Amino acid sequence: MKSSEKWGALVLSAAVLLSAPAHSGAAAADADPLPRPAWTSSAAYDTSSASAHEIHFVKSRGLVYVHTVQNIKKTSSKTSYDWYLETVTAFDASTGAKKWSRTFHDKAGPYTVASSMLYAENGTVYFVGSFSDKTQKIFALAPDGKEAWNRAVPFGSDVYMLGDESLLIASAQGPNKQGMLKTTAVRCNSAGKTLASKQLTGSVLTADASRIVVDVSRQRKVGSGWDRSPSPSIEVYTPDLKRAYAYRFPTSVNLLGDGGGAPILVQDDGSILFRGSVAGTVNKLFAFSPEGKLLWGRVIPSDSVIASTGSGYVTYSKRKLTSFNLNGQVAEQTLGDEPGQIVVLERSADGRIQVDMADTLYILDPVKLNIVQAVSNLPLRSDYAFAYADGVLYAAEAGSLVKYAL
Repeated sequence: MKSSEKWGALVLSAAVLLSAPAHSGAAAADADPLPRPAWTSSAAYDTSSASAHEIHFVKSRGLVYVHTVQNIKKTSSKTSYDWYLETVTAFDASTGAKKWSRTFHDKAGPYTVASSMLYAENGTVYFVGSFSDKTQKIFALAPDGKEAWNRAVPFGSDVYMLGDESLLIASAQGPNKQGMLKTTAVRCNSAGKTLASKQLTGSVLTADASRIVVDVSRQRKVGSGWDRSPSPSIEVYTPDLKRAYAYRFPTSVNLLGDGGGAPILVQDDGSILFRGSVAGTVNKLFAFSPEGKLLWGRVIPSDSVIASTGSGYVTYSKRKLTSFNLNGQVAEQTLGDEPGQIVVLERSADGRIQVDMADTLYILDPVKLNIVQAVSNLPLRSDYAFAYADGVLYAAEAGSLVKYAL
C-alpha cells in the first residue's frame, strides 16, 4: 500500500479476493436488514468536522481499529496540499470499550497532507504520514497503543508491506533530462531495522508477497511534466533486493490500461499478472512464472474489475463474479443486486469474499462462492467505513463504532 494518496482524491477500488472451485448460481436479490447493534462504542470522532476513513479488525488481538480524518484550515500558503488531523483509535471487539487512541500531530507541529495505514497480523499498526512541512515518517504502534519506533523517510516515499510483513520504503528521485528515474529502496523489519538497501534504476510500480516490480523505462515528456511509458520494460526483484528477471512489453501492449482493480497482481508463489490493453482492442492479463517465463495471455472483459486471490484472480463484470487459477476458470457466481456507481470487492478479515453493490453487501464463501450473508448496506452509506469478520460487521455510524452480529 502506498503512502502518497491524498484524502481529497480517495477512490474506492477492488481489493484482494480469495479463490473458489467450480460452482455457479444466482444470488437472491433481497437483502436482510441489519440487526439491532450488539453494542455501540463511545464517540470516536466529531461528525461535524471529521469522518471515519477505515476500519480494520485484528482477530489475534480482539481489536478493531478506526482511522479518522479531520480537515484542518490552512494557516500558511507555503503548501498547496490540504491539511488533515489523523487519529487511530482501538476498541475491544467484544465489549466496544475504547482501549487507546493516537493522534499524529504534535502541538504547534505540522499536519498531515497524505497518509496510509498498514496492519500486521499481530496487531501492529504502521501509520505512514506525509506532513505539511515536507517531512514524512513511519510510526509503528504496538497493539497496546505504545509507539514501538518511528522512522523519517524522504518526502514522497511509497511504503509497502511484503508477504513476511517486512516493509519496503521506495524513495524515487525526479527524472533526469533523458527521463530516467532512480529509486532508493530500503527494506526494514518489524523493529524498524534495515535489512537491505539498494539504488534501483526506475520506479517501483508495486511490491507485494515476495516480489517487487520496477518500471525501468524512460519516462515520456508530456507538456512540462513526465509520464510513464505505456509499454514499459520491467525488472522484478525479490525482497532481499536481488533481481529475479527482466521483461520488455511489446509496444502494442498498453499497461496504463483501463478498468478497475490493481493493474499488477502478485501471487503468493511469486507469479505475477499484468493487465493491459492490446492495440486498443481487447483487455488481457499476462501471467509470468516466478522465474519470469511468460505463461499465457488471457482476454478479460474490458469493463471488468480484477483482483488477486493469492493463487489466481477474480473478475467482476455485469453482476458476474468469475474466479480463476493459473490453469483456468474455477468458479462463477451471478449477484442479484444491481451494481452501484462503484463495485467494491474486498477480502474480509476472516478470508471471506466481500462484494459491495448498490443496495447489498454480499459475503461469500471462498470455496463454493455461495452466499453466506446478504445484508442491506444502506445504513452504512453515511460514513461508509466498515469491516466484516466471522459473522460480525463493525461499522462507523454517527461518530461511533457499531457492532452488528449478523
